[in-house]
Amino acid sequence: MTLPALQGIPRPARPAPDANSTVPGGPGTEELAAELGRRLQLRVRPFFRFLSPDSPVVERAPIGAESTVTVLEGACRCVLSRVGEDPAPGPSHPLGMRLRSGGTLFVPQVHTYRLSDIHVPTTLLGLDLESPG
Repeated sequence: MTLPALQGIPRPARPAPDANSTVPGGPGTEELAAELGRRLQLRVRPFFRFLSPDSPVVERAPIGAESTVTVLEGACRCVLSRVGEDPAPGPSHPLGMRLRSGGTLFVPQVHTYRLSDIHVPTTLLGLDLESPG
């Protein structure tokens, strides 16, 4: 699927700033998840994450599955680390990068990611990739 097609997927309204910023995917993402799941023979669970400018650092708790995170609009800094290890601060971290619109991060099992440096409203599409059993 191309970036314009991903950006065209209907998404829920951006939640209020103090509300939960992660919401389940809707009908457009369910179709994507079903097709990807069929091809990979995995259960794919889509979700949106909405980040506000100057949000505090956002960390994703480990879920026991692999996942992907794609920036649909906006940008943020992302640092990947193993569960239980503190990522080194600063831009020189070997597993840190700036994700912009269209950028995708693959998160292996037993890893987590930390999002920061959010200067504009940012929308992410996450896909959790789980074994079907």
